[in-house]
Amino acid sequence: MYSFARRPIWLAGHALAGVLLVIFVIAGFWQLSRHNEVRDRNAVIAERQAMAALDADRFFEAVTNAGLAEGLEYRSVSLPIVGADWQESVQIRNRSLDGRAGCHIAVPMETASNGSEAPFGVLVIVGWLPQQACASLLDGDVDVFERRLPSADQITGRIRLSQERGLLGPADPAQGQLSSLARTDVERIDQQTTQDLAPVYVEITGAVDENGAAIRLGTWPGDPGDALPALEPLPPPQLDAGPHLGYTFQWFSFAAVAIVGYTLVLRHHARKGESEQIADD
Repeated sequence: MYSFARRPIWLAGHALAGVLLVIFVIAGFWQLSRHNEVRDRNAVIAERQAMAALDADRFFEAVTNAGLAEGLEYRSVSLPIVGADWQESVQIRNRSLDGRAGCHIAVPMETASNGSEAPFGVLVIVGWLPQQACASLLDGDVDVFERRLPSADQITGRIRLSQERGLLGPADPAQGQLSSLARTDVERIDQQTTQDLAPVYVEITGAVDENGAAIRLGTWPGDPGDALPALEPLPPPQLDAGPHLGYTFQWFSFAAVAIVGYTLVLRHHARKGESEQIADD
């Protein structure tokens, strides 16, 4: 009844169906693993965000210990600001906010710790700018931010790990003074700044001036006469599960359809051959 299935053309079909089935199953399990990774990551982020903010001493102690730095990501930190070098600011290009294209502005800042003999540097993402403003700023006067931005005496922010290039993606020149980078690579920025930067960076979430008054971040630079729009603070990380679980069901559904569909095709041809044999008899 199924002797036709041993013909070369059908053997090739079996092999193709088997390969597709394996691909569907592997893709389903891969998406399931990605879903589990996102779930675990969200749990870690939520746990760390609920922790009390680190002070400068604990931050300095942790970032100088390579084994502790990775466990700091997404924790809050509160740092006194001794100074900010806006002339050494760098744009992190191709960064979107609410579907809008733009860039991040990264500024090396000096902070102090009671446990250190001198101020140490930390890279701070002070906000997001739309794409047109990013292009204008590259050709314009960086001092606009230094002049208009209220002097922050204390900042709070999210600790993030330095970003590295993966297998794909744009590569930044290894040498030279760069005004923009493809990613927030603290080590690369450290090469071109006079400060000795901590190996992590901070996304600013709050600031106060020397009088203890809160600085409204969304108003930076905050002067209606400025040609550049305000720096917008970065939103907190999204803790949604993402599409991976839906993709998991999708790939496993493809596998089920492949099994059932190919079985029906084989049965159809078997019955067709049996009917033709009966008719011949």
